[in-house]
Amino acid sequence: MTYKGLILLLVTAAIVAGLASFTMRGEEDGTLSVVIPGTDFKVDLVLVRAGTFTMGATPEQADKTNYAKPVHQVTLTQDYYMATTEVTQGLYRAVMGENPSRYAYGDDYPVDGVSYLDALRFCERLTELTGRRFSLPTEAQWEYAARGGHKAPKQQTPYVGSANIGSVCWYDHNAGAKPHPVAQKQPNTLGIYDMSGNVWEWCLDWYDDYTSAPQTDPTGAPGGAMRVSRGGSWCNGSRFARTSNRDSSFPNSSNDCLGFRVVLLD
Repeated sequence: MTYKGLILLLVTAAIVAGLASFTMRGEEDGTLSVVIPGTDFKVDLVLVRAGTFTMGATPEQADKTNYAKPVHQVTLTQDYYMATTEVTQGLYRAVMGENPSRYAYGDDYPVDGVSYLDALRFCERLTELTGRRFSLPTEAQWEYAARGGHKAPKQQTPYVGSANIGSVCWYDHNAGAKPHPVAQKQPNTLGIYDMSGNVWEWCLDWYDDYTSAPQTDPTGAPGGAMRVSRGGSWCNGSRFARTSNRDSSFPNSSNDCLGFRVVLLD
């Protein structure tokens, strides 16, 4: 190799290393920020370590419906990173070049008016831009993280992060008939915000009834008509904000109470 070739190789390596440090921050402490190249926007994430939990309407949920029953044991064998906030309007615009929100109040508000298919396209584009594999969470990944994952408290609470709904959730009683900027309420033990309330969050799975059999890395039904959404919203009452509560919508449907958050798989 010539001297000039060696210099070019070293410069290229330095540029690549610089880009890597620019697009990935943290990780040593269980947090990670992935910056969208060419923008001031980033995805803040927290590590959720693999583990086993009880999914569904456990006793503290006081859920009398059948939507989250029967309770069952779920084991997740792979670590993943969960976004600490719902996808915001600013982040969505930085990735997709548009803001579909019907409540377009500002960059820090959760994006709304997105279908399941829109959310998938966002994940695909985010993956292309960053070189990291983003996805919607499976329903099991969503609930495991909501319950605190590997940092789950011994005493589970009805809502994500607290038994006091007002401390963690924007819902119809306190939201003033509108969404609110993300991360204004108390996070759960993993440091994740707004998993109860603000906007519903799409999950990857087709909607189907639970079974009582233990499951490992479940991804939902093999097919169906509706996709799962979780968490409740500013439009809904307190029972919809319970950690175990489930809902569903058609994949091509959207409304102003429905958004999403992402997970990073590798």
